[in-house]
Amino acid sequence: MELATNAASTGAGGHVGESSSISSSQQISLGDKTPEPLLAEAEAEASAEPDVNSDIRGIDVTETALGRFESIDKNIFMRGSGDSSKHEESIPCHCRYNPESDPRYKACGENSDCINRLVQMECNPLTCPCGSDCLNRRFQKRQYAKVRIVDAGRKGYGMQALEDLDTGSFVMEYIGEVVTSSEFRKRAAVYQSEGIQHHYFMSIGNNKIIDATRKGCIARFINHSCGPNCVLQKWMVGGAIRMGIFVERPIKRGEEITFDYKFERMSGSEPQPCYCGSPQCKGIIGVAKERTRKHVANVSGIDDDDDNVVADIDEEIEDDTVTKHQRDDIRRRHAAVDDEEYGYSADDMSGSDSESDDAGTGASAASSDDDAAFKRIRRRNTGKRKKRNGLTSPEQVLKFVQIMHRSSRQTRIIQILIGKLMETEDRRLLKSLIGLQGMGILRAWLQDYENDDVMMIKILQCIAHMPVSTRNTIEEGRLEEAIKPLCTYSDENVASLASELIERWSTLRHVFKIPKKTRKESAATTPASETP
Repeated sequence: MELATNAASTGAGGHVGESSSISSSQQISLGDKTPEPLLAEAEAEASAEPDVNSDIRGIDVTETALGRFESIDKNIFMRGSGDSSKHEESIPCHCRYNPESDPRYKACGENSDCINRLVQMECNPLTCPCGSDCLNRRFQKRQYAKVRIVDAGRKGYGMQALEDLDTGSFVMEYIGEVVTSSEFRKRAAVYQSEGIQHHYFMSIGNNKIIDATRKGCIARFINHSCGPNCVLQKWMVGGAIRMGIFVERPIKRGEEITFDYKFERMSGSEPQPCYCGSPQCKGIIGVAKERTRKHVANVSGIDDDDDNVVADIDEEIEDDTVTKHQRDDIRRRHAAVDDEEYGYSADDMSGSDSESDDAGTGASAASSDDDAAFKRIRRRNTGKRKKRNGLTSPEQVLKFVQIMHRSSRQTRIIQILIGKLMETEDRRLLKSLIGLQGMGILRAWLQDYENDDVMMIKILQCIAHMPVSTRNTIEEGRLEEAIKPLCTYSDENVASLASELIERWSTLRHVFKIPKKTRKESAATTPASETP
C-alpha cells in the first residue's frame, strides 16, 4: 500500500514474481541477491593501486559494481511522474542563527528547533532564515558518508562504512528513474523478456516508483538485516519525495551498512532465505501478509477499498519509528502547546489599565469562544460517517504531518487524512499540528483544489475544525489570503463556509508570546508584597 507501516527497505536486488506481495510505502520488492563477483576480477581491481583501507576486512569491488549500471547523481523524473502543487517548496522554518555567537547546530542542525528537519523536509536556501548557513540540506548538497562496495559472500555485493558514523548520520540517497507504477509494470515485463534477472526498485508512494535497474547509485547494493544499523526515511525536498538511508545506531569503520527491508509477501508464497547472520536473524526476509489478489496486483498501493487505505494510513501513523530526537522534540513542543495562551495582545500593549488586567486572559477568552465553535463544527460533521479513530499522541501528530507533506494532489489520501483530523477531539493535539505548520499545508491543499467544489468544502470544514485562538496562527498560515476570495465564490456552500471563517477570525487578537521560562523567572523574583 502507498501509506503503509513499513519504514525501510531497499537492497541488493530483486524481482517481482507471481507470488510476491508488495505493500511497503518504500520498497516494493526484493528477491535474489546480486551474484558474487568473479574472484579474478575482484583481485585485479584490488591490486590496481595501493589500498588506503587495507586495515579493514573486505575486497573493494566498487568499480566492478559500478560497471553493472549507469551511475547518476540525482533522480530522473520520467513522463507522468511529476506533480504540480501549490506546496512544491518547503515552508520556511523559524530558526535564527548568528554565526558570530551561536553554536553551529542552531542553523537547522540535528539538535536545533528546526520544524522542517523535524517533519523530514529540507529547507529552501532562498526562504530559510539561516540562508546559506542552513544545515538542513543534506540531500541537496549530497552530503554522503564515506563508503565502498565489497564482496559480501553469498549475499552478493554489500556496502561497507569507511568512517565511524553516529546515530542520525545521513548515509546516502536511493536514486534512480522515477516512474509511475503502471510504467514500472511495463518495464518489469521488458526486463524479464531481456533476461535481466535482478530488478532494483522502490515504491515512494503517490503512485511513483524509483527504478534503479539500469540507472541509479550504489545505494541499491545495501543488504537486508534482521538486526539493521540503518533505516530508510522519506524526506520532502523541493516538493518531491526523496528516499534516504540514515544511521539508526552507531556504525564503526569497516562495518557493513544494512537495514530491514520489511518485505511483505502474500501468505502461502515461497519465502526468501535470509543470510544476514545477525543474532536476530529470522531465517527468511519479510513476513507473510494476508492480502487479496486485487491488493497484491496494485503496485501503486492505492486500493479502492477504503478499509485497506485507512488501515495502511493508521499503520504508518502508529508505527513507532520516530528517532529519539524527534520524540523528545515533539513531546517538548506538545508540552508547550498552550504557551500562546499566555502573552500580551496588541491591545494590551496600548497601555490601558483595564486592558492590561486582561493581558493574561485575552487569548484564553478567544480560546473559550473557539471551544464553542470547535464543538459546533464537530457536531455538524459527526454521525455521518463510519467511525474511525483520530490522533491520540504527539508522535502520531508528527507522523501525520509527514504524511500530509507527501500527499499533495492525492485526492483519496487527502480525504482520509481530513477525516482523521475531523475525528481528533483532543484540542491540544490539533494545536500541536498547527505548531508544525499544519495550517499552511491545509491552505496549500485548498489552493490545489481551487476548481473542485467538493474538495474545497471538505478542506474548509477541516480548517474550521482546527482550534485557532489567535491572529498569529491565521497570519503565519497565510489563511486569509486564500479564503477571503472564496467569500464571493459561485458555490454557496463554499462561500458560506469561507465567510463564516473570516467572520470568526475577525474577533481574534494578536498575542506576543512570553516563554514559560521567562514567566516563571519573573514570578520567582517578584516580591510577595507586590503581588496583586
